[in-house]
This record gives sequence, structure tokens and C-alpha cells, in this order.
Amino acid sequence: MQVERMLTVKYAALQGAYWFLAAVGLAFVTPLLEGKGYSGLEIGYLNAVKYLSVIVFQVWLAAFSDRHAKTIPLQWIMLLLGGLGIFAAGLLWWIGRNFWVAVVIFILYGMAVNCLSAIVDSLSVQYMNHGRCMNYTVSRAVGSASWAVACVLLGVFSDYFGVNQILLVQIAATVFFMVIVLLMDPVDFSCDTKTDGNAQNANRSNRENDTVHSSLYILRNFPKYVLFLLGCMFVFMGYNLNATYMIDIIHHAGGNHTAFGIGEFVLAASEVPFALVFVYVRRKISVDKMMVVCALFCTLRAAATTFAPGVALIILSQGFEILGLSIFYAASVYFVMENLPDSDVIKGVSFINVASVGVGQMIGSVLCGIIKSTFGLWNLLYISIAVSFVGVLIMIGMVKAPIHRKQNEICMDDSYTVLQEK
Repeated sequence: MQVERMLTVKYAALQGAYWFLAAVGLAFVTPLLEGKGYSGLEIGYLNAVKYLSVIVFQVWLAAFSDRHAKTIPLQWIMLLLGGLGIFAAGLLWWIGRNFWVAVVIFILYGMAVNCLSAIVDSLSVQYMNHGRCMNYTVSRAVGSASWAVACVLLGVFSDYFGVNQILLVQIAATVFFMVIVLLMDPVDFSCDTKTDGNAQNANRSNRENDTVHSSLYILRNFPKYVLFLLGCMFVFMGYNLNATYMIDIIHHAGGNHTAFGIGEFVLAASEVPFALVFVYVRRKISVDKMMVVCALFCTLRAAATTFAPGVALIILSQGFEILGLSIFYAASVYFVMENLPDSDVIKGVSFINVASVGVGQMIGSVLCGIIKSTFGLWNLLYISIAVSFVGVLIMIGMVKAPIHRKQNEICMDDSYTVLQEK
């Protein structure tokens, strides 16, 4: 089936707009809060509150979206979350150093900015599962490129106008995002044709594709998916421990906000090449094995950042992202499509966001504030390497796990029957 160019262009614009607005709330949150006078421990707690709100709200939102997929379009949910994000950014811009008001703002930030990522990705799955042929990985690459450009511009903007003013940029970017949402095509649920022709999708036996399952059912019956969630949790926890105080690492080496922005540019730009060749790589390597490579390169990036002796090498170390989270962003949607029933795709994508951005980064935020305050920045970075490596080990175990617990039981029963016959 031929790729629909106009749909791909629209969806790429949606990804680009989202990741531009997210650059403020994700990449620049630490320098933003430091500029308002918050301590390292307070920044850790505020990030933890944000990620806790992701865990709670994303689980509910995923179940709600799956249950009402045909009556409440994901576009409506995006518009609602975008409006909430504008309110949170405006309030954060207005206040000074007020910890408890900031707690409320960061709860809203988690509900809006962080949860939007999974909803944007879920829309692509809905398109592909219902007869529309689009190039998700190229669209996601546009998102990475947008993040890269945003980080450079925001870094320079911060040095010239003050870091607090980038919140006004986020508000403007969110308005642009909402305009693109209004232009997105509706999903035709009357068409159930899969546009993904990979042979691995033939392994969808023993699935009740028309039944929306509970969260507990998913966690009990899909061991490969559950191990993937656990691996994501450790990979993102390690990433958070290593990257939260990147601005302090840059400052310690003699850099400024512009250098920080360039480092984030290299990080994001490194995600683009893999997205462009993902379709070809997927023909040779399974998605689950790609995730092992992803975890390994995330560990290498953490180690290189920790031991880099100067600003230039710290920036270049972010290039390990070329086979790090670049794989995660390009392939996680396809992992869900291959390993969960069609009716649970929104829940499946959202749970990945909960495990990685929610649980992983929440724990990382709490720990990094405590560890940095108690043991210092460099011990924090050493620990980040160890935590990332645990993610590698879990991903290796995930590759060997069965997709569905029932399938594993059937295989065991068949083996027992053969032995009896012999």
C-alpha cells in the first residue's frame, strides 16, 4: 500500500509542533527552576511530583481513550491537554519562587505536556490500524529535528532575554500545535485493514482484538511487554539521573546556556538518522533486539558524559543517542503493535510513557535531588551508569520472553503431549 504523503506531512507537523513546545517543559526545566532560585532538592521533588501525575493521569487517560476511541477522538483530548499546558506555563511564568504553587503547576505540567506524547503517538497507531498508510518513523524524526532546533534557539534566547521568558515561547508553540490538531484527519473506525506489512504481525494469534482488556489483564498475560516496561523504567531512570543536572555539568566545565542548548541539539539531531533508516533495519533485526541496542547505547552515553573532560566532549558524547533513545522513539509504537491486541494500543503506548517518563523519571528525580545534595554531582553520574546497565540486562531477558502467557502454556502442553506419545 502506498504511503499517504499528505497524512504523513500533517502528522510530521504535529510531531514537530509537540516536541518544540515540550523542549521548554522537558529539556529546560532545570535551568528554568534554578533561575527562579529553587534548590537541587526542590527541583528533584518538583520533577517527581510531575512524573507522579503522569503515572496517575496517564493510566486513567489510556483506559478512557481505549474505551471511548470511537466516540471521543484523540484530537479532542489533545486540544484539552494543550489548553491545560498553556494555563500551567502562564502561571509558572507569572510566579516567582513559591514551592507549593509550583507543586500544583508541575502536576498540571505532567498531566498536559508529558501525557500529550503518548496521545500523539497513539493517533498514528489508530491511523495505521484502520486503513491509513503513513510513515511514522519519518514523522517522528521531524519531532526530533524540531526538538534539536528548539533547544539551540531556547539556549540562545535564555542567555539574551532570561530563562523565564522561554515559557512565553512554549505558550506560542502550544497554540500552533493546537491549530495543527484541528487540521488532522479523523480516524475511520469502519476500516480495520492493517497497513503494516511486516511478517511479524502474523503472530497475532490467541488475541481478542475486538475486546478492550483491563490494565491488569495486560500486565498478567503479556510477559514480553511487561519486561519491556521494566527495562524502559530503568533506562529512563538512568537517563534522568544523568541528564537532570546537565546544565550543572556544562557550567562546571565552563559552558553556558548556549552550550547546553547545543548539547541538547546534538542529542536530538542524533535521533534523526536512525528514524530515516528504521524501515530497512527492521527487515533485518527484530524490534525487541533493537531495544537491547537502545539500552546499551544509553549506558554508553551516560558513561561518556560522566567522564568527558571538557564542554566540547560533553556535547559530542550526546552523539551516542544515534543508537540510544532514537531506537526507542522510532520503534516503541511498532513494539506495541506487534505485542498487544489492536484494541489495547492506546493503553499499550500510554503504559510505555507511564513506565519510562512516569515511574522511571519520577524515581530518578527523587533520587537525583537526594544523591546530589548528599553525595555530590559526580557520584550521581556514576550511579546513573549502573542504573542504565540494569536496563540493558532486563532488555536482554525481554528478548527471550514469550509474547503471550497463554501461548507459552500452549507450547508447554504440546511438548508434554509429544513426550507422552513417545
